[in-house]
Amino acid sequence: MMKEHNIQRQFTRYLLVGISSATIELLIFYFLRILALNLTLSNILAVIIATLFNFFVNRGWSFATSSKLNRSSILYLTLFLLNLAFSTNAIRLMVRSGFVEVVAKLLTMVLITMWNFVLYRKVIFK
Repeated sequence: MMKEHNIQRQFTRYLLVGISSATIELLIFYFLRILALNLTLSNILAVIIATLFNFFVNRGWSFATSSKLNRSSILYLTLFLLNLAFSTNAIRLMVRSGFVEVVAKLLTMVLITMWNFVLYRKVIFK
């Protein structure tokens, strides 16, 4: 029972951090596009900034890990690069297929959110 409560608490915190990160990412992405910055560069910069926020808040609050910073940083960076490649390519493909940029961005963020919780909990912040 206690383990289930802990998972629920972690997931709630993860979602709150994720919503904050997503908001930061979307606002930065949208702002950079208003400034007429390239679609790919706008996504990359928005993801980097939001990811830094996400890592430190999830590590310290959501998962309250005592794991080594180097280990979790390397694993997080690896996942970050995979997520970045996925989101950049998925957004590009969806926009070419007629999706509105922000909708394409939101869809990729939802997919990434789903697999990240499991990987954070079981691998990165363990």
